[in-house]
Amino acid sequence: MEDFKQRYIAARRAVIAQDLSRLNPMQRQAAMTTEGPLLLLAGAGSGKTTVLIQRVYNLLTYGRGSDSEEVPAWATEEDLQFLESFPARPTEEDVRRARRLCALDAPKPWEIIAITFTNKAAGEKDRLAARLGPEANDIWASTFHPPVCASCGGTSTGWGSTRTSPSMTPTTPSGSSRTF
Repeated sequence: MEDFKQRYIAARRAVIAQDLSRLNPMQRQAAMTTEGPLLLLAGAGSGKTTVLIQRVYNLLTYGRGSDSEEVPAWATEEDLQFLESFPARPTEEDVRRARRLCALDAPKPWEIIAITFTNKAAGEKDRLAARLGPEANDIWASTFHPPVCASCGGTSTGWGSTRTSPSMTPTTPSGSSRTF
């Protein structure tokens, strides 16, 4: 059973890494880090926004799959063989099956907040939508200014203002909202 577990974990990571193969090794390592916050420090043009987008994609698609040592109780030897022999050019059905087999506790889009330093990076939801579809619209993405100001008693419009910034009142698909 331990051999099955180790093989499954390795195969799952390999499938997820293949899905993120357009990244260089350091970018892929950052995008596959799913446990806890991640601070990216790198020079201009090094791909920080790309890593952010791919990490959010990884979280929403695979959850903790790339970092976890857990194997689903329902996983079978057939599932393992499928992951171990995952093709380089999979069919859509292969991709759907792989995502189901690799996903572990994937969050909902509105449970993710992506904070950047630039408006350009915060506005890159179209790149994320290209990978995820419309659910990308439910991700909370912002520069660090609005949440920091709001947490200190101000708003993104200035310190001491009593007006709540509309961008910091996200609404979930269920209709509930939460203001920072």
